[in-house]
Parts: sequence; C-alpha cells; structure tokens
Amino acid sequence: VLDYCRQKVDAETMSKLFSLAEKAGVEQKKHKMFNGEHINETEGRAVLHTALRAPRDAVICDEGKNVVPEVWKVLDDMKAFSDKVRSGECKGFTGKALTDVLCIGIGGSYLGVEFVFEALKTDPEASVAAKGRRLRFLANVDPIDVKRALEGLNAETTLVVIVSKTFTTAETMLNAKT
Repeated sequence: VLDYCRQKVDAETMSKLFSLAEKAGVEQKKHKMFNGEHINETEGRAVLHTALRAPRDAVICDEGKNVVPEVWKVLDDMKAFSDKVRSGECKGFTGKALTDVLCIGIGGSYLGVEFVFEALKTDPEASVAAKGRRLRFLANVDPIDVKRALEGLNAETTLVVIVSKTFTTAETMLNAKT
C-alpha cells in the first residue's frame, strides 16, 4: 500500500509508474521474495524481511524450512528482554538499573530503529514510558561522532545494542569494538 496523496502526481504519471513496474517485473520479484526464493544476488540467499512482519501462523520457507516460528521466537525473546530492561529487573554489571541505550549499526540496520524512535518522540504514551531514559545512535566511524554518541553516558547504566543482519559489516564491527 502506498499513500501518495500528497505527492505531485496525476493519473498519467501513475499509469507510467505502473507500466514501468510491470516492465521491470516487480510483481514477479515480489512473489519470489514472499516465497523465500534466493533473490539476494550479492549474498546468494533469500530476502526474509517479510518474515519479520508475518503473523505467527504464516508460512515463509527458506530451503524448505518455515522460518516464521523461529522469527517469532526471537521477537518474543526480544520483548521479554526489553520488558525486563524497562521494569528495572535487568540491571547492568554493577547492579545499577539501565537507563541509557546506545544503538550501534549502519545503513538499514540503524535507520529503521532511528525512524521508529523519531516517530514515537511525539507520542504521549511513549514519552511517559521513556521518561528518565536516553537513546543514542552510533552509525559512523568518525571519531567525532563516536565521542558525541558516548558523551555523558555512564558504562554502569548503559545498554549497548549492536544492530546488524550479518555482524560482518566493517563499520558496525569497528564501532562495536570501540
């Protein structure tokens, strides 16, 4: 679904875009993606983003195995962990409550998290839930950016989250080690 009501397009423009999508085989590519075919040519694997948004009972296979139950197990584990952090049950190494989070990632691994953060900034319920907490992002290996991201954080109360699909991205791994 695409809401383009605020864009400067007319019926003719949309017709051209739909025609271009048809010539590019977008519908066939979408079908391949949703069926777990290996369309990531760079890494020779399936593109399973759809499994992250699928309902629990969906079936999205990769090499004959339904990956949806595994995705939901991870999502459930993430929720349980974040609930423990928010409630104060999960503490830092020295026993102090975690009040700050530093997200380390790059590209889509970083942008998705920041987009959600920005979207929730003005939500009243989210504002109340976030009171007394800080979220920082480190998405650049520039030493100045590293200094800015770490400034004012206390190691005893900071949770570091490394966001990566493969944990092989050089910049992400460098920042994680830093």
